[in-house]
Amino acid sequence: MSGGVRVIVRPPGEAFRNALSDHHGPSLLDPERARRQHAAFVSALEACGARIDHLPADHDLPDATFVSDTLLAFPLATAPEGPTQLLVVTRPGAPSRRGEVAAVAARARALAPDARVVELREPGTLDGGDVLCFADRVAIGLSARTNREGAAQLADAVRQLGYRPFLCPVQGRLHLATAVTALAPNRLVGTPAGFESLDAAGAATGVERLLLLPDEQPAANVLAVRGRCLMVSGFPRAAELVRAVGHDVIQLELDEFVRADGGPTCLVAQVGF
Repeated sequence: MSGGVRVIVRPPGEAFRNALSDHHGPSLLDPERARRQHAAFVSALEACGARIDHLPADHDLPDATFVSDTLLAFPLATAPEGPTQLLVVTRPGAPSRRGEVAAVAARARALAPDARVVELREPGTLDGGDVLCFADRVAIGLSARTNREGAAQLADAVRQLGYRPFLCPVQGRLHLATAVTALAPNRLVGTPAGFESLDAAGAATGVERLLLLPDEQPAANVLAVRGRCLMVSGFPRAAELVRAVGHDVIQLELDEFVRADGGPTCLVAQVGF
C-alpha cells in the first residue's frame, strides 16, 4: 500500500458468532474476543502507517467484518501507486451477505468520488476474497461464491484499466485468497493448492513463489503493507520464509477469524486517492 491509500475496516458485531464457516459449530465463535483481535489488527495497520477509515460494527450481519468481499478498488495497471480509477461493488455469493455491501460501497464512493463505479449484476456473483491483483494481472477465482458470470463482469471492467484477467478454478476451500496472496507485484505466497488454481489459468507464470505446506494454509493469507507482512500467528516456518526474502513480519492472533474462514486480507478494503 502507498501513502495514498485509505483502509476501510469494520469490527465484528454480536452476530459474528453466527458467521458462515466450514470450521466451527454453532456458537463456538466469540464476538468479544474477535473484537479484541480486530482492535490489535487495526493497531498493527496504524503502526505500519496505514490510514484507517472505520465503519461501525453491524450487530445484525454476521460476516460484515470481512469487508474485502464487498468492494474492490483498482488504480490504472500502469500506475499501481496512483488513485483508484475503478470501484467494483460486488454481489456476494452467499445471499445472507448482500446486506453488507451498501455501507462499504458508500464509504468507498466518498473516498474516491471520481472513480468509475461498476456494480455486479445478477446472475453474477463475486466475493472480493476470490480476487488477487499483482502487477498487471487480476486472478479471479471461480468458487462456490464467485460464478463465471460475476468473474466475466469483473474481467471486462479491469481490462479497460490495462489489466490481464485470469479465471482460476477454486476447489476445496472458500476463496482463491484463502491459499495464495501477493507479497509484492511479482512475489506470491501460497500452498500447492493455491498455486494450482493460478497455474490452471496460466496466471502466475514467471512470478516468484514462496511455497507453504498444505497445513500452513492460514498463513497463506498475508496482507502486505509497505514492505511489512501481517500474518496469523502460529506458523513459524511460514513466517521465516517471508522474512528470508526481505519482508518484516508482524504475526497477529486472529484465530477467531480463521475459524470463520478469514484472514488478514479479508478484514480490509483499500481505496487509493
